[in-house]
Amino acid sequence: MASVNEFIAQHPSFSTREFADMFENSSQTSGRSTVFNTLKQLIESGEITRISKGHFIACRKKNYSYNLSDTAKEISSSIREKYPLVDFQIWELYQMNEFVNHQIARNTIFVEVEKPLDESLFGFLFDRYTHVLLNPNTDEYYKYSGVLTIVVKRLISESPPCYGEYRQSSLEKLLVDLFARGLSGEIISRSEYHTIYEDSFMKYNINQVRMFRYARRRGVEQTIRSFMQESIR
Repeated sequence: MASVNEFIAQHPSFSTREFADMFENSSQTSGRSTVFNTLKQLIESGEITRISKGHFIACRKKNYSYNLSDTAKEISSSIREKYPLVDFQIWELYQMNEFVNHQIARNTIFVEVEKPLDESLFGFLFDRYTHVLLNPNTDEYYKYSGVLTIVVKRLISESPPCYGEYRQSSLEKLLVDLFARGLSGEIISRSEYHTIYEDSFMKYNINQVRMFRYARRRGVEQTIRSFMQESIR
């Protein structure tokens, strides 16, 4: 694998043909299946990213992180204090402004919690904040949301692990949830998905194994694979 690593270090961008030539020139087995299996492994490990059909770039990216708003941090801290053993994740709509063309004007903080504590957590937050909704559909969200809205939802089992002291949802989870018939996929326009995915993969390390495992759990793996095949350039 040393030759592959050296090739990637020397080629910030390359084609499938150039990658196959590397195998031939280094006297390695260069059958079609070997080349494509190696490329697949490199993509899944996050070492390279496909930017168009047959073209790849080496990944020199950082891990995703986002500085939550003070209100979101306050909510997370209060939940951890009240329910120290509960499994939950938090994220907010404003963090998608890094990726979308049309900036989101009103923030929504999503708190996703393990079943069956969603109703208890809803009651806890409802006593402290103005606009708190429990698993609303799209119509309910637009009818009852305010300038700042808190949405409590059930956390899907086998969700990608959260990160940070505030238990923030991973970028892999957010990318999948856009397609998973949930509220975030309704709030954010489908026309923004291309930019969200392209910018996410260009800027950050994306664990595709983890992402597609979760997508499979949510029943949208093939949908996302097809979208990426057609849309990401």
